[in-house]
Amino acid sequence: DVQINPVAILFSSIDVTAEFGVSPDIGVEAGLDYNFQNWDIDDIDYKNNSVGIRAIGKYYFGPEDGIDRWAIGGYTRFVTGTASAEEETSNEREEVKNTKFAIGFYTGYKWVSKKNVVFELGLGLGRNFVRKYEYGDGEEVNTDDIPLLNIDVLARLSIGYRFGGSK
Repeated sequence: DVQINPVAILFSSIDVTAEFGVSPDIGVEAGLDYNFQNWDIDDIDYKNNSVGIRAIGKYYFGPEDGIDRWAIGGYTRFVTGTASAEEETSNEREEVKNTKFAIGFYTGYKWVSKKNVVFELGLGLGRNFVRKYEYGDGEEVNTDDIPLLNIDVLARLSIGYRFGGSK
């Protein structure tokens, strides 16, 4: 199955995945995310660009067409990127590099039509084991003491196509 998350596009992100069936009830998914957010607030230009990869192992309960219906599993995700802010009056840009590595649990439901159109709705919750911010001058910010920043959330509503028919 190859899928894209159309909701992510609304938030300046591209999220594509490919899932491969190991057996009728076990699937392995690989995903690639690209985030390209830009906005202006009070004469300050903000930019956020990042690339992420993730892997999800899924166990499907009672699949009808192979790797479909309700699934649970685990995921891992790595994201790296750069955020920056520039005041329009001074043209001075401050840049922060960020890195994140998370592991968590995933659950979701996948529907496959007779024409092999795939629709998936899923939610994952995990923990960031690495959440590092580094400023342009080399100064690092440790966020380990801020519990909410250590929570990782994975949400998806995706549509795609199943190649090769039923598994």
